[in-house]
Amino acid sequence: MLLIAALVLTSCGRSPSTTTASKNSQESQEIEYRLAALSPAIAVMLRDLGYEDRIVAKHDYDMVLGDQIPAAGSELGFDLEVLIQANPTHLFFQKTSAERSLKLLALAEEHGWVIFERPLNTLDDIAATMDDLYYDFKGKPQTQPDQFEVQTNQDRTPPSMGLAASWDDLGPVADAAGKVLVLGSVDPIGAMGPGSYHHQLIERLGATPAIDEGSMWVELDYEDLIALNPDSIILIAPRQSSDGDRFGEPSPPTLKDAKAALGPIADLPISAAQNDRLGVIDHPIGLLPSGALGQVAEDIAEMMERWAQ
Repeated sequence: MLLIAALVLTSCGRSPSTTTASKNSQESQEIEYRLAALSPAIAVMLRDLGYEDRIVAKHDYDMVLGDQIPAAGSELGFDLEVLIQANPTHLFFQKTSAERSLKLLALAEEHGWVIFERPLNTLDDIAATMDDLYYDFKGKPQTQPDQFEVQTNQDRTPPSMGLAASWDDLGPVADAAGKVLVLGSVDPIGAMGPGSYHHQLIERLGATPAIDEGSMWVELDYEDLIALNPDSIILIAPRQSSDGDRFGEPSPPTLKDAKAALGPIADLPISAAQNDRLGVIDHPIGLLPSGALGQVAEDIAEMMERWAQ
């Protein structure tokens, strides 16, 4: 209910410049969208909505789009010449503390580029942004969808509903996992602390994070791990993306894989190691604040179900 309320408030608070993309299905059909995905995370969201073929410029550190799409810079500086050449209708940014350059804003106004900028600091931010993109480009669900709507999205289900299902409380299964430590690195050892997406995921799934205070990234040593004595350890270690990720379903990492990836951590005198509650999430974009966190949550849920048996 809180998520739905947050999405409603977000939708009501949109500025006119970010809601002109689609007032109705007829307008959507007539507009030729040309999208500059200047955020790796939002590029994933646009791809998942089926708009990859409309993207004409991308972020320097993009992780999912094709090589044929020109890179137009990063937060260190966006290449205005590339953007002018790409001639986008929309610019997409992840909102941070950094301000957009006055030159870029002036250029956007001159060319009529619509700026879409959203924070992606929490799971609810991610869900709200995905729904905003969905509503702006697909249109709001209608009781009697017209032909255009049927062609573009037959079930008309907003993305937040799928994410909410993935992030649902697991109940006793999550309780059985005990104190869960999520690592993002093993050399040096780095853990996902409060405020990070993966820490939020553990809480949303109903489990207890092993670290309950500190920053989003907490550096640890072996003595710290022994003192924490987590009951379960999950390592987020994205694999290199391949064609198998687009057209198949790669096999999930095994316990043997987890022990190999964790190295000496798997041999420490801690509950997680002694009870073989060790796992690896190797989703190629499992660290990005995007819809991929829905699949990450499902993989964690499957892992916890195995541990509970």
